[in-house]
Amino acid sequence: MKLNGSRGVPVISYGVNVARPCGDCGSEMTCDLAQRIVHDRLHWTAECHCPHCGSTVETCGWDDTPAEIRDALVARSGLARLTVAGLTGPSRVAMLKVFRDAGASLSEAKMAAQRAVTTGVEGTRVELELLMQRLERNNITAIVNGGDSCRVDQHQPRPKANRHARDQE
Repeated sequence: MKLNGSRGVPVISYGVNVARPCGDCGSEMTCDLAQRIVHDRLHWTAECHCPHCGSTVETCGWDDTPAEIRDALVARSGLARLTVAGLTGPSRVAMLKVFRDAGASLSEAKMAAQRAVTTGVEGTRVELELLMQRLERNNITAIVNGGDSCRVDQHQPRPKANRHARDQE
């Protein structure tokens, strides 16, 4: 696993290339869609370029990935599954806190925790790698299976912003 400089923070990412119509000329654009973990947050990007008219569209944001991007990642790599085994009472409370800190209501956190120890929690590989990191910081061992393997980058990418970008934070 490559680590980021002296901080020792790996950047885990996964991306796919897709084609979509250009909004300016109607020709086919090439789009790079990706999710990555940056500083303990999920960061997503969509970078599209039309080779015919030169139009470029870049969008990026944090946390909840737009359905179009997430669906393309899942279509290419499939869903991954995170499972947790051997939970004790204190570990169960810590797991509930991880889900609550991620924005789940108490009832949603309880359901997600139950799925994690029974059938598993499904998501993209990057989403579940992030969840696994958060659980492991609370001494909860989790395993992620399925989905294509993610890439570990040596350097933390800075989220892009340019004249055509829409940053959703």
